[in-house]
Amino acid sequence: MELPPFRPPSEAFSYLIRVVRGCNWNRCLFCSMYKAIKFEQRAKEEILRDIDEIPKYFPKSNSAFLGDSNPLIHKDIVEIVRYLKAKRPELERITAYARIKTIANMQEEKLEELKSAGLTRLHMGLESGDDEILGLVQKGITAEDAIKAGKKAGKFFETTYYVITGLGGAERSERHAKNTARVINEAKPTFVRIRNLTITNPDMEGLIKPLGAEEQLLELKNLIEGIKTETYFTCDHVSNYLFTERGPIFTGVHGRIPEEKEEMLRLIEDTLETVKALRKAGVEVFTSNDMFRMGLISL
Repeated sequence: MELPPFRPPSEAFSYLIRVVRGCNWNRCLFCSMYKAIKFEQRAKEEILRDIDEIPKYFPKSNSAFLGDSNPLIHKDIVEIVRYLKAKRPELERITAYARIKTIANMQEEKLEELKSAGLTRLHMGLESGDDEILGLVQKGITAEDAIKAGKKAGKFFETTYYVITGLGGAERSERHAKNTARVINEAKPTFVRIRNLTITNPDMEGLIKPLGAEEQLLELKNLIEGIKTETYFTCDHVSNYLFTERGPIFTGVHGRIPEEKEEMLRLIEDTLETVKALRKAGVEVFTSNDMFRMGLISL
């Protein structure tokens, strides 16, 4: 069985089905995930055979995830989803990565077909709602693409938008937070999942200076303050952590907006005060960039 090399943390217990290999865009400067993989659609027969063999490789689950980065462009994707749902009737959730540009350009009739076949959730990389930053990192979308895709997909599926704090560096931090919140407010994703910029691709070296601990927290605070729509907001990735030599002092914030918004903001403010106190005491606080560079975490 051929497995996708990456999946979201929320899909940790899902059946993993590789529909395509690699990424059909594969130009984002911040991403090193698929750089060594040539993009191709797997043969339908191989995929259906993998679905048949799910019980050999996975414990029973109520969810399945389709990889790699943009499986919805596979020519047989509706048939594949329908077959998966028929063969595994225990599935309550079938999810996939999807490129925002793909969804923005896709006919609603195709999305309706995918919903009827059994697809329930899309994971999409927004990264930033600022067009200058999106262009800088060669994301290949605009803020308006993201709004269009979010509104369209939201008619049929749960949607996750991923955001990268620090993607604009300190000099663009305020506009990154403001414009990203604007896109989220208009696109109305079901989930917003945060990843802090951790430079793993050499092409990013020198392009954007990573945020320090206080800058990271301030940008996160500004982003949350700007979100007015209902969504579930989570920092469910180690890149959001802050560390001292003794271990993590911040593991992100998680909660529903607006219900838990103030609680998340209080936690960020408390952590900011802690970071300032530690710095005054001569204790260094490390971001994910520091930890990755030292070889203490992997992404």
